[in-house]
Amino acid sequence: MAITATPATSAKVQILSYHGNSFVTGLLWHPLGSLTGYMREARQFGREEKMDIVAIRRTESIIQAGFVSRSAGAVKGMYSLASALAGQLGESWIAAWRVSLDEDRYALVAVYEGAVIPGSDLVGTGDEIKRKVAQLLGRSISFEDTYLPLEFERGGKPLDVDELLHPRNLRREYRLRPLAFGLSNGEIARLSVIGTLVLITLIGWQQWGAHKARLAREAAIAAEQQRLAELEALNARAKQEQTLQALEHAWAKRPSVAEFIAGCNGSIDSIPLSISGWIFTSAQCDGDLVSATFKRTGNSTARGFIAASRDHFADEPAFFDEGNSAALKISLKLNLAGDESLVESSQALALLTSWLHGQSLEPTIKELPVQVPQPPALPGEPTPPAPPPPEWKHFELQYSSSLPPSIVLRGVPETGLRLREIKTQIQSDHLTWSVIGDLYAK
Repeated sequence: MAITATPATSAKVQILSYHGNSFVTGLLWHPLGSLTGYMREARQFGREEKMDIVAIRRTESIIQAGFVSRSAGAVKGMYSLASALAGQLGESWIAAWRVSLDEDRYALVAVYEGAVIPGSDLVGTGDEIKRKVAQLLGRSISFEDTYLPLEFERGGKPLDVDELLHPRNLRREYRLRPLAFGLSNGEIARLSVIGTLVLITLIGWQQWGAHKARLAREAAIAAEQQRLAELEALNARAKQEQTLQALEHAWAKRPSVAEFIAGCNGSIDSIPLSISGWIFTSAQCDGDLVSATFKRTGNSTARGFIAASRDHFADEPAFFDEGNSAALKISLKLNLAGDESLVESSQALALLTSWLHGQSLEPTIKELPVQVPQPPALPGEPTPPAPPPPEWKHFELQYSSSLPPSIVLRGVPETGLRLREIKTQIQSDHLTWSVIGDLYAK
């Protein structure tokens, strides 16, 4: 059976063809909480997300909708790939397979307790799908069945997707339908029947068990949605698009050395050494905020300092030391460096210390313990096993110099290196600079 893939106008939405039928991937999956008014809820969500095509999944434990837009190439009558597989493979499984023999393209679908996991209904390159599979298998979700290609080296068994998507195995409920306003007579009749059945099943211990399972499932889905939101925020500030794996790497969520120096050093250099008789004493920058302190001299006043500082700072000064000192702040929003491949720790330390020694500096470097956060237990579920140890090491770097970092660190080996703090203060009528950084290595 020849398998073809039709590019869609949205990079996330792909359309695959099996036995002459079209199957859409990349749907936005969302749980529906209303048992009797779920279509009304789906229409409301569709309007908010500007989606006009939907696939509805109803099981004993969940009602879930997958949304997509006509502008992405999806039309009424096509099938949802995730729905078609979920209707046959059960409540908890993960599956991946190669969709094109001529290209490096794989499909992935994952279902947990009947619900398609958001972000796991997609097509990507082999490396992208391998990373996503590793993330899903490394979390607290435990899949009952695993269908993976042999080249992934993750165990499981191959998926006969050609047989599963044969026309004789397809149901009407797997098809995409347009979102429309109001309820049809058929929907009203079906909702009435469902409402009656639900009232019966809400009694006793079985309902309580279903309720706990639903809480666990919704918590897992909410956690995945939060990760996707975090990734979106990361991509908004990174120069290149990042993968979910970047969320697990501390260095991916920090500015590069050059970006940190340009933002911090640049802001510190713009601070006047004197404002209306108040003399600059120190400044500190952590990449998000620059805090500068000034000391009163002569007959200068707080009122004069407030009036004069408005030309240089957006906020009002904070006074301390009985009104003889003041602090002013500058907010920063720097671009993030994103993820990168690390080098071996011995090589990284040798490169960095050699560079700093070549600048006549005597840095202090010490290794810090890396603690991987323990994933929280899902409602009604046992505490998940401890996460595996990290694959990287973390070193803290500190040094002091009479030269600013913009000079000292120009051309420093940046792989795995991030700056945490730049601080300067006046000592003996000249500025001294202190820098704290973090080095990440394998």
